[in-house]
Amino acid sequence: MKMGRLAVTGAALMALAGLSACTGNETPAASSAGSSPAAESGAAAASSAAAKELAAAALKVTESSGKIHMAMAGGMTGEGAFDTPNKALDVKMSMAGLGDVSIREVGTDLYMKFGGTAAKSFGAKWMHVDASKMPATSSLSLEKNDPRNTAKLLEQTTDVKKSGNKFSGTLDVSKSPSLTAEMVKAMQGRSTQVPFTAEVDAKGYLTKMTMDMNSVAQGAGSVEASYTDIGSTVAIPRPAKAQTVEMSDSVLKTLGG
Repeated sequence: MKMGRLAVTGAALMALAGLSACTGNETPAASSAGSSPAAESGAAAASSAAAKELAAAALKVTESSGKIHMAMAGGMTGEGAFDTPNKALDVKMSMAGLGDVSIREVGTDLYMKFGGTAAKSFGAKWMHVDASKMPATSSLSLEKNDPRNTAKLLEQTTDVKKSGNKFSGTLDVSKSPSLTAEMVKAMQGRSTQVPFTAEVDAKGYLTKMTMDMNSVAQGAGSVEASYTDIGSTVAIPRPAKAQTVEMSDSVLKTLGG
C-alpha cells in the first residue's frame, strides 16, 4: 500500500483502495454502434471540454490550501490539511484493525509515524526522509507525488460528462504518473478502468471526487475525497527533533523507496 503524500492526489487514493493488489479482470464495455460520425464528433468534443474543465479544477485545488477528508471501504478514513504553495501537508490515516499512519511534509522533508498495531513494526517516532533524494521511480519521490498528477490523469479521460457542477466518467488508472513499476506490474492482465464522479464549486475548485474500485477488484468499494476550507490558512510545523529519527533502509524498502 502506497503511503507517500496521499492527500492531494487522487492517484494515491487509488493506491490506498488496493490498486497495487487488485484482483479484478473486468474489461470496459464496448461503445454502442450506430451513432453517426457527426454525433460522435460532437460528443467527443463535449467530453474533451468537460475533461479539461475538471482537470483545471483539480489543478486549481492542488495549487491552494485547505482541508481534506477521505473515506474508503473497510473502515479506512483520513483527515488532514494541505498548503501546496508552501509545500506542506499533514494527514492522518486510520486503518481499522491496523492502527494509523500520520504523514507530514514540509518542503522536501517527508515524515511518517505509525500508531496502534502498525507501530509494533515501525516504531512510535516520526521517521524522516528527504524526498528530493529519492529516485524518480520511488513511491516516495517528488515526481510520483506531484499534486499535478491528478490533473494530468483527468485530462486524459475520454468519456467525461458534465451536468451542472457534477462530472462523471472513467479513469484509466494505468496512465497515472503516480504509479510505480511495481503497481504497473501488479495490474498486468487486469482491468484498469475506474468509474468516477466529481463535483466542482462555483469558484472552479474540485470539492469532491469518488472512485468506484469495484470495477478493478470485486468488493473493493469506493474511495472518496472531499476538499473543504479551500484558501484557508494552514499551519504545518515539522515534528520535534527529539521525536524524529531517520527512516531506515529496511523501512524505505517496505514503503517502496
